[in-house]
Amino acid sequence: GLWVVPAEKSKTNKIIRRPIFSVADDLLKKAEMTYGDILFPGEDLKSPITISAANKFLRRIKDSLGFGDFTSHDFRRTLATRLSEEGVAPHVIEKMLGHELGGVLSVYNKHDWIAEQKDAYDLYAEKIFWHIRKISG
Repeated sequence: GLWVVPAEKSKTNKIIRRPIFSVADDLLKKAEMTYGDILFPGEDLKSPITISAANKFLRRIKDSLGFGDFTSHDFRRTLATRLSEEGVAPHVIEKMLGHELGGVLSVYNKHDWIAEQKDAYDLYAEKIFWHIRKISG
């Protein structure tokens, strides 16, 4: 599947297209059966969680786990670093992060590498679940 955010809903006022990778597809289907068209429900379960509440939730998790300075942006850096270590092409990672490609690529190449992004997301999910299995015995 493909997740599309309309231009008017994006920070850059451009359409965002991202592949829905295997694990996320299953989770999205379960969420839809539970909450309808709300992916991350707020307290009342009838409206989406606010950015403020999501950040507060992440802060509570960070504090309870004893993490030092950590922001939600660290997820992006970790994804980019780990996928680079796995050999994912830099232009694919840049697209995953929503960055514009530089130089000649930005002028002449308008391809979005959706299939390659999906493969990279699947790889990253597998790495995360490998670590979860390792620590949970």
